[in-house]
Amino acid sequence: MKHIKTLSFSVGIILGAISWLVVPLVADEFEPFDSGIGFLIGQLIMSAGAFYFAFAKDTKSILVYLLGIYLGQNIYAYAFGPPGTRSWAGLLLITSIALCVFPVIAAISGKLITILSNRSQRE
Repeated sequence: MKHIKTLSFSVGIILGAISWLVVPLVADEFEPFDSGIGFLIGQLIMSAGAFYFAFAKDTKSILVYLLGIYLGQNIYAYAFGPPGTRSWAGLLLITSIALCVFPVIAAISGKLITILSNRSQRE
């Protein structure tokens, strides 16, 4: 069980970082907040992981995954951002919570589907 939580945390960090990495590849921006298509791609990437962990794993794995994407986003922005990034790192810790909303919704959806599926199988 500990292995699954380590996996979900690691995947979360990687996908959180990728959600920022993809933005300069599709737009002339660094931040997901500044790029519509970059924002959507990043949200889809993180939400897919959240849905998977919610559907296939336990609730603790989901929470660990969500913590991982939050940290992955912030670590990536701090480490690879333009020179001024470090000056607004504290603010990013707050604003990046907004980037976790769609993954949380995906996780809730995945968990609800699992619960409803299990109920219908019992009946």
